[in-house]
Amino acid sequence: MAGRRSIVLLNEENSARAAMLHAACFDVGSEWSARSMRETLKAQTTLALGLEDGDRLTGLLLIQRVPPDAEILTICVHPGRRRSGAAQQLFDHAVTLLGPYGIDRLMLDVAGDNLAAISFYERNGFGRDGVRKNYYRREGGGAVDAVLMSRPLAGHTHKSGA
Repeated sequence: MAGRRSIVLLNEENSARAAMLHAACFDVGSEWSARSMRETLKAQTTLALGLEDGDRLTGLLLIQRVPPDAEILTICVHPGRRRSGAAQQLFDHAVTLLGPYGIDRLMLDVAGDNLAAISFYERNGFGRDGVRKNYYRREGGGAVDAVLMSRPLAGHTHKSGA
């Protein structure tokens, strides 16, 4: 049984469990190593949010801030917790935290075959900006396009409890 769900700020001390969650969410070869996760969490320009169910990390959102823009590096929810509103909770919380950093626009790229993620982003006000052809490599040597998306953040910042 899951405990109380809460959003926490992550730092490099959380890199091992963040990397394990990421590996559980993505195909082999797409997951981040504990080292790359640690380096990302250590960077002062990273906003790292975790969703904890009790003491278990079940969601992760990493955003790189380079004002006036920010880029979603990754968002993932443990497969057993998907469709529970976890990604939305992480996203909403992140939006409330970005305004004080002078962020006006949030950007990302997403695999063109990840229809659930594209739908999520479109529901959250992202528009399609372009395509990077054959950007994501797939197991077995195939490739899929990256869809470039962005949305403005002006007027979307509120006080956060993180």
